[in-house]
Amino acid sequence: MNTDSGRSEAALETRDGAALGALLGLPTGLLLLTLAYATTRYVVFGPWTVGHIPLYVLNKAISWSALWLVALALALGPLARLAPGRFARHLWRRRYFGIMGFALASLHVVMSLAILNYAYYRQFFRQAFELTPVAEFSMAMGALAWFLLLAPLAGSLPGARAQMSARYWQLLQKIGVLGMLLGGLHLSYGVPGWLTPAAWYGGLPPITLWSGSAVVIALALRMLAPRNSGDAQ
Repeated sequence: MNTDSGRSEAALETRDGAALGALLGLPTGLLLLTLAYATTRYVVFGPWTVGHIPLYVLNKAISWSALWLVALALALGPLARLAPGRFARHLWRRRYFGIMGFALASLHVVMSLAILNYAYYRQFFRQAFELTPVAEFSMAMGALAWFLLLAPLAGSLPGARAQMSARYWQLLQKIGVLGMLLGGLHLSYGVPGWLTPAAWYGGLPPITLWSGSAVVIALALRMLAPRNSGDAQ
């Protein structure tokens, strides 16, 4: 057996194992945690039945996880600048968090369209077949957010970053931040529910509020740790 080939194969196995762990480890744990929260809020304390877990409730968890993963991917750079000893070694993971966040966001779009009707989303409709202005704004922001996140996704593809200048990498990051911000505006339909804690199922805050907090935290970190000229993080 060729020793060098064996070492190369072992190195590839180690690299691929780490990549798979970043792609599935934290995202899976986050999705399970958010699903448990959504089930408790909407089924245990709320009016929804167990039969709504596979689509309606799971969709809530998916949307929450998607926005948090996108926010984490965009916040790791600032975190590495603020505390390089703790976070710099994790910068490579942001690619995988961003990819998985986009994948979950895409799944959220499909699942939401499947149940977009008056029975599930009454606050979206003025009557059975007419969307409210707030619903139209929310859906437009969500669609634009998904479209803008295609840019940093393309920059995360294998080999793309190595062939890209620091200037254009930073531009893709800014587009990603704008996409995340629009994703936060997509949650605007839920704002009235944030202001009425007495109506929260089981006293648990709405998922739109938790999701929106990811956007606020990521934006705050990026303002606290501004990028230096030529910094590619």
